[in-house]
Amino acid sequence: MGQIKYQKRYFQKNYMKQRKTNPSVVWPSATLFTIKDLHHLNSKFVEITLRVRLAKAITGGKVAEIGAIPGDAGRPRKVFSMTPVTQATLNKARAEKINLVDNADVLFNVVSISPSQTPTSAPFVPHSIPMEVC
Repeated sequence: MGQIKYQKRYFQKNYMKQRKTNPSVVWPSATLFTIKDLHHLNSKFVEITLRVRLAKAITGGKVAEIGAIPGDAGRPRKVFSMTPVTQATLNKARAEKINLVDNADVLFNVVSISPSQTPTSAPFVPHSIPMEVC
């Protein structure tokens, strides 16, 4: 009987020592990536946990879904990119024959500036201080 209590306490102590940490996700530096690429970088994560973290990053605005790689059978693999999404990223996705999402052109913000709209600033003219004030 004493042997069983000892084993139980030993098991509880060792279990309590194994603290589970909350590691952060290492995001890829490539402009386009898939779940497979993300899982390859974060091999410590279980794939479903990684998918949940990715979903939270998408809703948080850190990652954007670009489109899907067309495949023969099964679900097409989704392609993602870190935000802000640039026009070059979308052009690269088009070149790689990725089916873009419907609102792909809305994913990035384009600010067009023409030379006629730039404000002209007046040249700086120093003012002379009258001697009576000094």
